Amino acid sequence: MEAMNARIGTSIANDGRNEIRVNNSAGRCLLENWVEERANYGRDPPLDREYNMAERSGFLRSGHPGLLTIDDEAKAEDRTTVRVTYTVPDVDKTRRVGLRTELMEKAFSEGVIAEMRQEQQKEEDKIKTEPLCSIFMQDYTKDFPKTQPAPTKDHDFVSEQPVTFWSEHKDKIHGCTQTKTKDTAFRRNDAFSKPIGEYWDEAKPYEFDQYPMM
Repeated sequence: MEAMNARIGTSIANDGRNEIRVNNSAGRCLLENWVEERANYGRDPPLDREYNMAERSGFLRSGHPGLLTIDDEAKAEDRTTVRVTYTVPDVDKTRRVGLRTELMEKAFSEGVIAEMRQEQQKEEDKIKTEPLCSIFMQDYTKDFPKTQPAPTKDHDFVSEQPVTFWSEHKDKIHGCTQTKTKDTAFRRNDAFSKPIGEYWDEAKPYEFDQYPMM
């Protein structure tokens, strides 16, 4: 009974929580999660001595005796669903073609396979004899004339905005508002919360943008 109280160790003052911080059973569980452990108190091994690692591993591996089977020495069943239900397919082995035709087809297929293997072997031998060459070494032309395409318009890389997918679809983006001109910088508008003193190289809300029209 004392061992039982030492394991359970509850009182009304602590709302049923454990007072004595000792092992309440041979299992390993959280301190406040002992409901299932107390229910299986009678099935646990006695705590009158310390168990070594081999004995404890046997308890943890096998669990409580008698829950799954009462015959612990029984041999495990080796019959599976496939072994029980599998039936050998009844294949129709009636000959569809004559023996001579079958031998001719087999000889033709073996000849074609031999020719394909010879061609493949020739290609592999050719690759082995040639020096290794990368794509750059194979396609690079040293004397290729390098020319820059002539510009069709005068562009200013300082003020002109690049054309991107999002700049072309800015009218469909949520949060991008007050697009003043076609060349206005593409970004979310924060004029409602940005102080005027922080407008550095951009137009004030009451001024016109200086971006040129494309």
